[in-house]
Amino acid sequence: MALVLGVGVGFFTLALLWAFTLLVCLMFAKAQGALQYAGLGAFLVSGLVTLILIVLPREPKVSTDEQTAVIYDYTIIYRYLLMSGCLLFLLIGLFAYLGTHVMEPIYAKSLRRIR
Repeated sequence: MALVLGVGVGFFTLALLWAFTLLVCLMFAKAQGALQYAGLGAFLVSGLVTLILIVLPREPKVSTDEQTAVIYDYTIIYRYLLMSGCLLFLLIGLFAYLGTHVMEPIYAKSLRRIR
């Protein structure tokens, strides 16, 4: 079972479903004719799908504890150091570029050359 922040795939599926439902409701809020009921239809379909997914779970509520070997990745420290260094030099370069762009001199043009 793959968990992200202690939450399984079903929660993310329902969150995506309800986000799509909210988007459909907002898109068809000012619609005319038969399309004005698309938001209500999306809401009812999402409610039905949510009810089905909650009533018929795929996994048992009590998880079985299996003894698994924990594998540690010690190279992650070097990856974080490398990424931090790249980010630091990217920011330094960005500020240097913006500094030279802002500080670029703008010379006045003589009025005789314009006329």
